[in-house]
Amino acid sequence: MTVQKWLIAALCAFGIMAMLANIKSCSAAEAAPQWSIDAINDYIDKANVLVGDEDGDFCSGTVISIPNRFILTADHCVRNRIRREQKEFVDPITGVVTTATVERRLDLVVSKNIVKNYEIVSRQSLTAKIWARDPENDVAILQIVDPEYLPSYAATLAPDDYRLKRGETIYVVGNPGVEFDNSLTKGIVSATERTLDFGSGKKIKVFQIDAVAIGGNSGGSVLNEQGQIVGTLDAGLRGAGINFVVPIAATKKLLKNKGFKDTNGPGIAKNSATKIDERKSSGPGQVITMDLETWPRIFHRIMDRMAQ
Repeated sequence: MTVQKWLIAALCAFGIMAMLANIKSCSAAEAAPQWSIDAINDYIDKANVLVGDEDGDFCSGTVISIPNRFILTADHCVRNRIRREQKEFVDPITGVVTTATVERRLDLVVSKNIVKNYEIVSRQSLTAKIWARDPENDVAILQIVDPEYLPSYAATLAPDDYRLKRGETIYVVGNPGVEFDNSLTKGIVSATERTLDFGSGKKIKVFQIDAVAIGGNSGGSVLNEQGQIVGTLDAGLRGAGINFVVPIAATKKLLKNKGFKDTNGPGIAKNSATKIDERKSSGPGQVITMDLETWPRIFHRIMDRMAQ
């Protein structure tokens, strides 16, 4: 066989392989399970929670791990539970006195209303601590304090190779206006890459959606048609059908920085025992940090006061 014939045969074989691969890829996409009505209701009933403090609820959250009792929410939802003060520390060997900013994290309350015959008949409330946070990307992870408590359900995070596309359908689960808990709205991805600048010079990477969301939805989950979390609701423009979502990649990065290898869930596992997010411990419930956040307080209210 001549060289030319060998080349033709090789090209033909390559073309056949590429065609088969494309057919296989299309079949896999078509076979991907869609989020059924029953699955949607199961998710909302078990994974969505209210996040607040002793004064009441103000945000949404989502259970993302059963064994670790993790709740995903927005960092601006927990920012009012952070206390900072200047403290002096004395080196026991040199006697040198240094000053650092001490960050003390107050506990939060994670709640779930039980409704029957159009009335709230009971309410489950659990104490949670701020386990890890990423102010730069506005995501935070809470952990239910009670070690005996095991959630009955954990949401699945979209895989690392998942790529959003304009026009794809998304669902928003959360508690709009706080009073209207366990709500679901539907929309599309309007733009896949936006940045939000809140006047401090720090920019957050987000994507834009047109699904209805108001105050109380902050920190709630945004999901694709397979029921996987693709982001957490962050902010929006009142009455404009323009809302912004922090991609789930930010949450997965936070988890990976804490030692998790498999961050797709449900039931996110870890090699070692979980512990509170810390850089340098200054005692129980305290973290020494040198980076003060300067974002204006209005950022905390962008979504959570829109219902007023």
